Amino acid sequence: MPKTQLLESGGTTQKYYQSINNTYLDVYKKYLMLHYPFFKAHNETLEERQINLTDHCISRVGEIEGKNVLEVGCGNGTQSLYILDNHNPKNITGVDINQDNIRAAKSQNGHPNVSFFVDDAQKLENISDNSVDVLICIESAFHYPDKDKFLEQIERVLSPDGKFLIADILSKSKKNRYFMEKWKRKMSFHHTTADHYKKLFQKSNLKVEYEENLTPSIKQGYKGYSKWIKRKSFKNFFKYLWFKLFLFIQVNLNILLLRTRRNYVLFVGKQN
Repeated sequence: MPKTQLLESGGTTQKYYQSINNTYLDVYKKYLMLHYPFFKAHNETLEERQINLTDHCISRVGEIEGKNVLEVGCGNGTQSLYILDNHNPKNITGVDINQDNIRAAKSQNGHPNVSFFVDDAQKLENISDNSVDVLICIESAFHYPDKDKFLEQIERVLSPDGKFLIADILSKSKKNRYFMEKWKRKMSFHHTTADHYKKLFQKSNLKVEYEENLTPSIKQGYKGYSKWIKRKSFKNFFKYLWFKLFLFIQVNLNILLLRTRRNYVLFVGKQN
């Protein structure tokens, strides 16, 4: 990946995901999931730890085999396709507001029972009422400015016995630093607190049955990250060094935020 593209990854949300997707293709020759790693064992790859997070979250929502699944904020589609291959839903629909992500998702998809659409999580215009048995939203909702509207859409599309799963990056407090606000708006960062989520759930027709703070396992998931990239993946040695520096900064920034300002929390629930 060109150095300038990595530098631009902090410019907007779209540029960030373009940068990450292109980096995956450059380094791993395929797309990987677009979420944090989750620790289960030592010496795991980035891909294995991303899969750990998906499997852990799904294990908390219960059996999804033979069910209609919706992934909101599906990114490049890799997670939806993994869920199809390993958890055997009847079908899965992935939606994401980012057109580039949906193009990447469609480029990987050869399954008749998987569909990808450009859609807004606060509208879900492609999803019919009462049509979803399991709604999954992993590491996407912090981009949604109006979480009330998102929860309204969950209520609308869930079947009467349907369940939802939201894994989100939350703020530990509502205090914001003024000088960060402009950049956060450009990146579509709309973090909220666990208490605010709980108030929104209480106002809605949704009931949280299970809540878990995943932060310790996420922080531990970065252990050994330097082994996730190999020198042989790069033709140019300086490109390899530049990417190692970028990864060092990115990983340590994420760890710092999870120690000081953020929590990674899982909510699982159903219609009230």
